[in-house]
Amino acid sequence: MPTSQDFTIHCNSENSVLIVWPEKICAKQHRAISCYQQEIKKKLSQLVIETVSSYNSLMVYYRFDLMSSQEFSDKLQRLWLHRLDKKIVTNTQTETQNIIEIPVYYGVEAGWDLPELSEKLAIPINEIISLHSNQVYRAYALGFTPGFCYLASLPKPLQIARRSNPRIFIPQGSVAIAEKQTAVYPSKSPGGWHVIGQTPMTMFTANKEDFIPAISVGQQVTFKAVSREEYRLLGGKVEVQN
Repeated sequence: MPTSQDFTIHCNSENSVLIVWPEKICAKQHRAISCYQQEIKKKLSQLVIETVSSYNSLMVYYRFDLMSSQEFSDKLQRLWLHRLDKKIVTNTQTETQNIIEIPVYYGVEAGWDLPELSEKLAIPINEIISLHSNQVYRAYALGFTPGFCYLASLPKPLQIARRSNPRIFIPQGSVAIAEKQTAVYPSKSPGGWHVIGQTPMTMFTANKEDFIPAISVGQQVTFKAVSREEYRLLGGKVEVQN
């Protein structure tokens, strides 16, 4: 398959190719991937069925009845090289204009793992809350469960491995951290991330025709600490650990 200095293209199935960049959490690289994704959908619209991006990859589903995987991969590579030749610069203005703010109640009864994290990280609970809520995160990927959005990067003092013993049940709206990432559990599910708070915000809406996540890939996100009373007034109900 075609290769370049920037990425490799792999034939993933009879109607899809996977484009892979260096494995890292990098806003600049991710912006370039997102911009490239939009160009593919625009300039190869007759061939493309769907695209799905992540931290360092882009899956492209295409009309294999119209073109072979080799021909389609060649088109993708030429489109990327054209970007490099023209030195196309990604626009970050729309990201800063549309920052999503998520209200979070970080009380200990809502942040199940705050006491243990405080001990392991040697950081007071109030500092954990401050560090987490004063960071601007980028939405890198959707996955795991519908509406689950991977946000990065956590401040270095908060970066910690996943729980050694995942929980069978984590409530909807749980705000959690693991490694360099943070996220909101959009529905109750099993999970191995450290729960540090809860939000009343709904992470997606769905009906027979549409599924709309609250956070789209490429958007910027912040968390705002609220009191238990504010959390309640916003419609939240604290789920305590059994």
